[in-house]
Amino acid sequence: MNYDAVAISMIDLAGGMDFFKELDQKSSFGWLSANIVNKETKLPIFTPYIIKEKAGLRIGIAGLTGSDQFAGKPEDGDFVVLPWQSILPQIIEEMKSQCDMIILLSSFPSVENKRMSAEVSGVHILIESGSNPRNNSPELSNNTLLCRTGKNGKYLGLLRINWNESGQWENTSNDPMLAKKQEHDRLEWQLKRLRSKGDPELIYRDKPANLRAYRKLMARQDELEKEMLSQQTCEDESNQATFNNSFLELGPKVANDPEIAAIVMTTKQEVNAIGKKKSDKIMLPGYAGSRACMQCHNEIYLKWAQSQHGRAYETLARKKQQFNTNCLPCHVTGISMQEAGKSLFLAEKLHNVGCESCHNAGAKHVSDPQQWQLHKTPAATVCLQCHTPEHDDNFNYAEDSIRVH
Repeated sequence: MNYDAVAISMIDLAGGMDFFKELDQKSSFGWLSANIVNKETKLPIFTPYIIKEKAGLRIGIAGLTGSDQFAGKPEDGDFVVLPWQSILPQIIEEMKSQCDMIILLSSFPSVENKRMSAEVSGVHILIESGSNPRNNSPELSNNTLLCRTGKNGKYLGLLRINWNESGQWENTSNDPMLAKKQEHDRLEWQLKRLRSKGDPELIYRDKPANLRAYRKLMARQDELEKEMLSQQTCEDESNQATFNNSFLELGPKVANDPEIAAIVMTTKQEVNAIGKKKSDKIMLPGYAGSRACMQCHNEIYLKWAQSQHGRAYETLARKKQQFNTNCLPCHVTGISMQEAGKSLFLAEKLHNVGCESCHNAGAKHVSDPQQWQLHKTPAATVCLQCHTPEHDDNFNYAEDSIRVH
């Protein structure tokens, strides 16, 4: 993908330092980390930073490795990960005399990256790799532009820069034109989602409220385009650097690479096989299973049994992933993602996303419906445990909750 450099995170070291060193030697780009050092010598194990010539500029790119709960503890090997406070000021000071622009790649969390920008001057762009599923528009802090796209490689961030010798960003946070551009980008994203399933004028022809909402978005976009055109001025002649940012969605239409797809499937099958060995059949205390609801709510039960919720476990079984604890909690009843391991032990009565997933455990209600009444409508927080942006970016609680009642 023509990378110039990639910063190392702790999760990259999950296969061990020897494995990663071998990977580093084979890579056509630089793996960077200024704060992974030898335990004895305290010298960097990897390249701390590189300098690239681009568009007549000397651009320095440094890497910082943040802590990560998924990797082994650094003290188990012959290396340690230094806190950024002990290494970053020195590295940036060293780079300043050699670079026209400094970019920092960081796998620390956002709160730490903001501290870096506040305490260490000289970084012009900080690109972070976070676990947040959403894109973040660039944020200016102490002349450092903090940038991040959503996780899992679903988006590319495109940053267009008008740079100059001042090395100072123009603060455009109160720029009315920028606000209009950002609103226009949001509208474009919403409209693109609506059009992804076809022409909304046809899809929503029997849904007047949806059609009105779509047309309202269209009208607002046209209005913004006219306002932006009328306010367009000559190129900015200030002595400050400016930027423009956009996010590019990487759609699912791109075909999978067969070799990578095979590796992913093999890994999933191995995870599933491990889960199968551990599986057992127990009933959760207080739960009755959805079939117990059928004696009083037969019509609702039959409708549920034919729904996606009622066949949620089957979708995993068809893919042979019914013992994969990364998937299972959202396809069974009574288990949260924090208790994923317990999902292997559920009795068949609790397979699928059953009645008790939304209305709470119902054993007492079955025994005495009047005394032990259940929640009629689940709160949005219940649905959003599984319908996260990562797994269902089209989820709309107001609309979708109606369809399951």
